[in-house]
Amino acid sequence: ADVVVVLDEAYNEYLDDAQQYDSIAWVRKYPNLLVSRTFSKAYGLAGLRIGYAVAQPALTDLLNRIRQPFNVNSLAQAAAVAALGDVAFLQRSAKLNRAGKAQLVVAFERLGLQYVPSSGNFVLVRVGQDDGAGARVNLALLKQGVIVRPVGNYNLPQWLRITIGLPEENAAFIVALERALK
Repeated sequence: ADVVVVLDEAYNEYLDDAQQYDSIAWVRKYPNLLVSRTFSKAYGLAGLRIGYAVAQPALTDLLNRIRQPFNVNSLAQAAAVAALGDVAFLQRSAKLNRAGKAQLVVAFERLGLQYVPSSGNFVLVRVGQDDGAGARVNLALLKQGVIVRPVGNYNLPQWLRITIGLPEENAAFIVALERALK
């Protein structure tokens, strides 16, 4: 009870209905729980660096004592309020993400690549067997103008984190990946 538990729900909007849960009810039940959410992912506001937390008043009081004043600008606040009201955009974003994930998974399976099933806006894929595979394929992709995220610093040197994009971006990545793997 004297330890703050943070539940990061950055990818919550991408979850299927069966994966959804009522974390706000948990906040009501557990005074040491803080649920954090962001507008950077499904809402498409990453450049504005805005999110929010839900917690009981005693916990938010503690946070307010240490946060910087004016930590979110008025443009970001206005965009976040508008985003909360744009349910259609959020639904399109989640649908587009599901389709993009399927597009990548089909390509990974066709190429015989191992991947980690994902509920977020990215997929972790193994691009080789040796410890230099991730760095090597990442460099080959960079030379083709494709940016992915190597995860060797997470002790996964054979893997890359691929952010799901628009259909044409995913297609361009797949073509570049096929070249990079040769």
